[in-house]
Amino acid sequence: MNPAGRRYPKAGPCEKPYSGGRIFEMALRDFTMFQKLSAKSRSSMFICVSLVITQMSNSQIASRELLNHLQGQWVMTGDVLGKPVQYTAEGTWILGNQWFCLHMKDTATPPAYEASLFIGLDSAKNEYVAHWLDSFGGAGARVVGTAPLSAEKVEIEYPYAESKFRNIFTHDPPTDEWFLQIESERTGGTWTHFAKYDLKRR
Repeated sequence: MNPAGRRYPKAGPCEKPYSGGRIFEMALRDFTMFQKLSAKSRSSMFICVSLVITQMSNSQIASRELLNHLQGQWVMTGDVLGKPVQYTAEGTWILGNQWFCLHMKDTATPPAYEASLFIGLDSAKNEYVAHWLDSFGGAGARVVGTAPLSAEKVEIEYPYAESKFRNIFTHDPPTDEWFLQIESERTGGTWTHFAKYDLKRR
């Protein structure tokens, strides 16, 4: 590994492996180039790197804090394609606080629908990663949802083969309530209503 964090390329299948001396020579060359930079250039480079790291860290902290407001027990009231529905829900961090799980269950007896939404933070890509698993079976689990990290909302897009779907979670700080809008993409790129829910604490 050189000072820039780049791994040295492996020798090709028809080439001899790099010798220890060759690797040392490559590392010395990169370090020498770094030393040739002026103090001002090196300082500017370190400042830029530090700002990027700080900005990413702040984004991740703010995104996690947003999900913290979704913890607890909820009543979800809304509609699916115009049909009124009501669920109970519970949000909690699981698996070493690396995934947030929102478990939803229809209040009907027996329940007509049940689902768990798992949301993780991919720090390398600065994105949310999401899996929506439900009582319709495993086919939907093949699709992974993603969303940019945000302190304002969680907007997850799922690229299903038949049509893209997206979940838009927005938080209202004064009331500590949430709103979930689920939309599907039509031909041409426009989005249309599929379901919506108001989430209030119970």
